[in-house]
Amino acid sequence: MSQEMPRGLKRWEVVRKRGKGKFILQNGLLVFALPAFIISIFILTPGYYAITPAVILRQACSWALVGLLFGWALWTGMEKWYQRFIAKRDGAQET
Repeated sequence: MSQEMPRGLKRWEVVRKRGKGKFILQNGLLVFALPAFIISIFILTPGYYAITPAVILRQACSWALVGLLFGWALWTGMEKWYQRFIAKRDGAQET
């Protein structure tokens, strides 16, 4: 009995072909870190301290690092899910 691949994993097959680096940059930096940086600088920061170039640089570096880690964690989680499904499916086909 062949298992049907979940729709999310079918999309993941397409996404993973584009590469790990591109995924991390798009999802970690652009989708997550950039909006978080903008919110932290323009909405949260003015209530606590003045916006200076040093504050902007510190926030940008912090959010970039967090974004890269977030993108890497997303990639790793999706890849583990995909690899477990493939291993389970291939194991079921051999029996």
